[in-house]
Amino acid sequence: MKHIRTSVLLALIIGSGFLFSDVWAQEGKEKEKKTKRPKNSYEQGYIVANHGDTTYGYIRIQDYFLNQRQLKFVDDYGVRAKYTPDRIKAFGVDGRDYEVLPTPINFAGLFSDSTIFLLRTVQGPASLYRFYTRRSVFTLKQGPAYIDLIKKPDGSLHEVSYNFKWVRIADAFPDFPELADAIRNELFKPEDTERIIERYNEWYVKGK
Repeated sequence: MKHIRTSVLLALIIGSGFLFSDVWAQEGKEKEKKTKRPKNSYEQGYIVANHGDTTYGYIRIQDYFLNQRQLKFVDDYGVRAKYTPDRIKAFGVDGRDYEVLPTPINFAGLFSDSTIFLLRTVQGPASLYRFYTRRSVFTLKQGPAYIDLIKKPDGSLHEVSYNFKWVRIADAFPDFPELADAIRNELFKPEDTERIIERYNEWYVKGK
């Protein structure tokens, strides 16, 4: 009899363990759902006015394409506003920084904005920006469609295409012939673009 009671008690304990583990698993799933950021949520960020003042608040997260054209901002007092590139000079959200630059010439047209918010991926004497485009027959099928834009210390802009003749990026560095030659001799690959800009900046800061 004692053996039967012990077996029943053991079964109850094991069953309770499975029950609690199911509960914990369910709680974990619920917690994961709650912590997952919903689409178009607001995140802490900042905007920089054309005259230079910075205001902190919350910015609505959109997709990479829409972030380039407008943003919805809420300040600490709950005042809402919509900003386009002609109204502010920069903004940052979710660890990403955007600056207002001219729309890349190959994508500028009659119905395009003359300026656009571009994501800055490298900052320095030369900076690298990313321009996201709508997918078309001219863009890669996998991943976001984009080109990069180099801004040199003299303010000149140079487009970098990853679909057609990437090696033309060498033309952006006539002031650093060794780097340009290394690119033309295929010592760098398209995935090295950020490293190329960083290498240029190191050379520039050291006094060329």
